[in-house]
Amino acid sequence: MRVITVHGVCRNQVVTERVISTDIFGRLQQATAGTPGVLAELCRDYVAEARNTISQLQAALAQDDPAQVRERAHYLKGSSLMLGARELAQRCATLEQMGRDSDLRMAAAALERVVAALQAVEAELAEEIGSAALPSKGSAA
Repeated sequence: MRVITVHGVCRNQVVTERVISTDIFGRLQQATAGTPGVLAELCRDYVAEARNTISQLQAALAQDDPAQVRERAHYLKGSSLMLGARELAQRCATLEQMGRDSDLRMAAAALERVVAALQAVEAELAEEIGSAALPSKGSAA
């Protein structure tokens, strides 16, 4: 909660941070407005692919494969930017750099932050579009 003072009067205001950029996501909503269900399908595909990519990242870490970590993190970063999931993209960029530097000592912790950021994106998509924006529970990672 943030306290805002307006003309000497304190007002409590709950400020919620969006994890998906309203600019980018708004353009996606506008672009798909004439075709019902397309935005939910795009989001569902994104989440399924993101979960799959996280599984691939976990495997790359288990195999101590920095090139694969870099490539998969780069892929998820790009698709996340297209959706407007900037924080998730930023966390992927950190993991991508670790792969580029062939230094995976902190990569497991970085991947945990990627997973948490994806969960936040999923929650916001579910709130914004509904459960149709997410793949069924058993699908992907």
